[in-house]
Amino acid sequence: MTFLQCINCDKPKKDCTCQSPNYVKFLDGADHKQIEKDQKRQENAEKHAQIKAKGMVNRYYVESILVEGKPHFLCNDTMNGKIIIKTHLFYLDKMIKPLEPSQCGYLPYNFTTHEIKQITTKKISKNLLLDKIKEQISKYIVLSHLDLHLILGDVMLTYEQEHINTIHFLFVVGETESGKSTIAHFFRWMGYRCLYGEDIPNADIYNFLGTDEEGAGTIAEDEAQEIGINREKIRTYKNSYSKGALKPRIIQTMNSKKQVYYKTFCFKVFAGERLPDDKGFKERLAVVHMIEGSPQSNIKRLTKPERKELLNLRKALLVYKVQNIITPLPEVTSGLTQRDQELWEDFLRVLSNTKYSEISKKVVTHYTAQRHESIWNSIEARVFKLILRVIDRTFEARFEYFWYYLTNEQDDLSGHLEKETFYPHDYAQKITRNFLSNLFEGKFHAKRRQKYSTVDGKKHKITVYQFDEKVIQSLSKKYNVSFSGPSGDGGKLPVDEVDYVDDPKRLDHWVI
Repeated sequence: MTFLQCINCDKPKKDCTCQSPNYVKFLDGADHKQIEKDQKRQENAEKHAQIKAKGMVNRYYVESILVEGKPHFLCNDTMNGKIIIKTHLFYLDKMIKPLEPSQCGYLPYNFTTHEIKQITTKKISKNLLLDKIKEQISKYIVLSHLDLHLILGDVMLTYEQEHINTIHFLFVVGETESGKSTIAHFFRWMGYRCLYGEDIPNADIYNFLGTDEEGAGTIAEDEAQEIGINREKIRTYKNSYSKGALKPRIIQTMNSKKQVYYKTFCFKVFAGERLPDDKGFKERLAVVHMIEGSPQSNIKRLTKPERKELLNLRKALLVYKVQNIITPLPEVTSGLTQRDQELWEDFLRVLSNTKYSEISKKVVTHYTAQRHESIWNSIEARVFKLILRVIDRTFEARFEYFWYYLTNEQDDLSGHLEKETFYPHDYAQKITRNFLSNLFEGKFHAKRRQKYSTVDGKKHKITVYQFDEKVIQSLSKKYNVSFSGPSGDGGKLPVDEVDYVDDPKRLDHWVI
């Protein structure tokens, strides 16, 4: 309750006798107590508030931004499409707050009050955004025509991650001073909430992407040629090209232990002097090979106008995302299948119905061909082609004969033998009996069996691999090999090799 009191005579209104009273409202004791309760409730709500980078909060899609340096939500009220600003939201009696600047891990999106007034009324054109991104790429990076439009589509794709299901990763390869790091830095400026770093620890990747929303940002990792050494990290990256990718981890405190699931799906950019030696990871990549050039400007040494230009374009991209968050990408009939479809169809959707739709198809044609060429020329493909020459009519091959054929008789996979290891001339991968055993069973799905062969009245224990005809046909398509049926004899070793097969010490190396 409130009451009126005259400040001339300090009496309540009912007792005031002033000719010209000056009444002021005052709160009674009950009101003071209610205000104190409300203040405590607000303080408690803020203390236990959920921090959210982006995503849905009831009817609002939100993105954490700064307005004049202070945390706010840029919101799309999905009930009416209006763009509004809020300092916080409540959902199920829980306060939801935007990120503080220190919690970002990337350059925050910092708007002025004047910019906020403009963006709530102005609709942003996708074609105009793409034109401006292309202009900035051409300014800072020397690229071929197709590589430029790959970068263009990928930057836009980082702001469409809610609407896509699977993505490729970008890997930029080049020597020092070739400009490879410039592309990583470009994504640092232009990519959606981009975390940039060298040799980013796995735990930092989890914490940056979090457990709340998928596609919570972009990762740009420089000097990435050695990431294959970190097996846990490479597994995280390999699994995170599709939506729904989760990385379970146990979080332990002094008093409790709980399991959490980090959502690792997001677009990723890598730059390094060479590709890491992991076949599964490389099959998810679009590889850009850089050569030294002379760009107009250096993105690592920006002038004040250049910095402002990049920041303004970056903020426009975020506003475009919020404005169009409930509008799905158009569907396309790409004709792509299997892994090609997974890596590239959503790239086509991002640029569909824009002035860059046709060039995006040429980009995809080029990079799918690049991927296929890599598969066809891989060590696995070369070994598979040799298998087709030695399997017999029952799709069976003697293991030791294949080793003999690989190291002594064929010329397609040239190399040299040192003790028990074959070193192909054109590949970093060394070939051992154990490598072949794992390849036959793991990649080619062959079944290993032990048999006995009689030579000069003596039984000799041998290992054979039984291949499945359907698998052989499928692998022939994958590796682009023409296969009309087995033409080998399963592998008959020369007589002088029989003792080698029968030697138990030798067998220990490859019979598991």
